[in-house]
Amino acid sequence: MKTYKPFGLILLFTLPLPLIAQVNWKSPESIDTKKLSVSTASGQAVVVTANPLASDAALRALEEGGTAMDAVISAQTVLTVVEPQSSGLGGGSFLLYWDQAKKTLYALDGRETASAQAEEDMWMTSDGGVVPWLQATRSPSAIGVPGTTALLWEGHREFGRLPWKTNFRRSIQLAKEGFIPSPRFLRSISLAKTLGINHSRTFKSLYLPNGSLPKQNIPFHNKKLAATLIRLAKGGINEFYRGKVANELITELQLQQKNNKEIRTITHEDLENYKVQKRNPICRKYKSWKICSFPPPSGGGVAVLQALGTYEFLSKANWSDNTITRWHLLAESLRFADADRSHWIGDPIDWPVPLKGLLEEDYIRERANAIKISTTTFRPLPGKPKGSELLDLASQPRTAGGGTTHLVVVDLDGNVASYTSSVETVFGSRHLSGGMVLNNQLTDFSFLSNVSGKPIANRIKPNKRPMSSMSPVIVFRDERPILAVGSPGGWLIPHYVTNALIGALDLKLSPKEVVSQNLLSVQPAYTVLEQSNNWSKSQANIQKGLRSLGHQIKYSSFSSGIALIKWHKGSWHGAADPRREGKAVSLQVEKKH
Repeated sequence: MKTYKPFGLILLFTLPLPLIAQVNWKSPESIDTKKLSVSTASGQAVVVTANPLASDAALRALEEGGTAMDAVISAQTVLTVVEPQSSGLGGGSFLLYWDQAKKTLYALDGRETASAQAEEDMWMTSDGGVVPWLQATRSPSAIGVPGTTALLWEGHREFGRLPWKTNFRRSIQLAKEGFIPSPRFLRSISLAKTLGINHSRTFKSLYLPNGSLPKQNIPFHNKKLAATLIRLAKGGINEFYRGKVANELITELQLQQKNNKEIRTITHEDLENYKVQKRNPICRKYKSWKICSFPPPSGGGVAVLQALGTYEFLSKANWSDNTITRWHLLAESLRFADADRSHWIGDPIDWPVPLKGLLEEDYIRERANAIKISTTTFRPLPGKPKGSELLDLASQPRTAGGGTTHLVVVDLDGNVASYTSSVETVFGSRHLSGGMVLNNQLTDFSFLSNVSGKPIANRIKPNKRPMSSMSPVIVFRDERPILAVGSPGGWLIPHYVTNALIGALDLKLSPKEVVSQNLLSVQPAYTVLEQSNNWSKSQANIQKGLRSLGHQIKYSSFSSGIALIKWHKGSWHGAADPRREGKAVSLQVEKKH
């Protein structure tokens, strides 16, 4: 008989970083403090999540014989309690799931939807301008129909093994009995206060009682959330979308609507009509690997595959051991991919996304050939892939957001989950219902519906899902999964994921090295390097070299939260990004003598 024991190993790795990132609309998150450690683990089954309590809960599900899906549910319900600034049952999610027995990869779309009464000009002002982003995030009109609970239910029905309610046990306990607030939890409450909370009495009552932060060494309780979780554990999906949880949510929103007739928010009918979409994963060969990610309404998955494809073409033609060249090629590949996702990607129920054309070999080669090796290209235009001939669209400005989490799991049967979940901004809209944070995902739509008479693919429409940057990835070699990765980070998610994939696959870095490496990102007109004291002298030359190629260099404290597992020499190895508070844990199989 096999017996299992948990095995988690914390390895120290010095990575000096600034204490707190500046709050801004592009990345309203924060990173952890000065000297950080990398949590790593290895074994036959591995979990990496953004919070130690969630990782431990997921591990417990595996110990009890659960699948990777049971571990995802256990982790997400705990994250709803202990990391509400990033994700929760009031938000939305994407799941990539490898079913080892069926040798099949699945993609479940639990992205939020706009209400049936959403209006195309809802973020426009009477004078033709747009509502300020921060103001929009506070509005109940920004709340999309939550999809995470439906995704977890559908995933459990397809892939779960433990009873549904068993996966809620730890989250109910933590909400009832409390947990010690982490430094990041407390920082995030302060960030939410900076973003604006005066519109939400429920937020202030729970997270800032008497106007003060929760005490650092006293357990933080969320009794209303405990009651909600108990109801969901017993009643499942019907309780969330048709039961008391649904009634409480709609009653709360109707009260807001009563006070402001201009608010257009979700209804009972919207909840009852919500459906998880089973989508076809998008995959593309990269060298000797097959990289698979999420299709539209994710623009992030397309961006990762395009950037990698472009980078591969450029590397073949211009390969050099010169690190400056490699970073230049990566920056340009990301910039060109960004131009395409800003232009072509939206929910396919509105416009036919030219997905096949965006990923085909000839088109990727055409995009790569437009990139200059000797100089950077500022503000590249989108390409014209096959299937787009009848589409006359405009590009949208980049979106904001940062309240997101990612986790990866591989279980003892070889099932693999790569799961990204979000409430959009830090603590979403800051509105609560039943102790749950409610998202503000409708600010992920373009605030403008058209430019110069040309429609934007990601415009607001009733029942539509906003474009997302979430990019869960599973990598295959010889038709078996060998790596799973993803990250939070708003618009920059595919940048972080592409950095991680090149590090893990091309540079053969260990998971610990991948999550710790300095990152590169781009804006249309400049290149962004991680603001860190961890640059070696040779790496400092990279900055000088990129400038010589015309790159306008800026620096940022990136709020990535990469979670990665990689198959190596007969076992799985995982690591959590040291910029946040994640934890990697694993199961070891004890052989009977």
